[in-house]
Amino acid sequence: MSANEVLGVAENASIEDIRAAYLRKVAEFPPDRSPEKFESIRDAYDRLRDPRRRAKAMLGSADSGLPLVESLKDLKPRRIFTGPQAWREVLKTK
Repeated sequence: MSANEVLGVAENASIEDIRAAYLRKVAEFPPDRSPEKFESIRDAYDRLRDPRRRAKAMLGSADSGLPLVESLKDLKPRRIFTGPQAWREVLKTK
């Protein structure tokens, strides 16, 4: 289950919406009554609150991102030219 599904928010939800959903879920599942559910809610909130972790959560689990990484491996890096050589390369492509 993704972090968005745990909190019940859309993928493009704002930080305020995420916080409001977190507070609603914590009120529904307090830590003293259902500690397992509370841990999953807190973990989902932590992942969505941090922009870097949110990007990882949007990609899904680590396993689901691997095909994307594998497909990007085959791309050849672009050569960066500077000076007169750069203009020659630009003129060649047109």
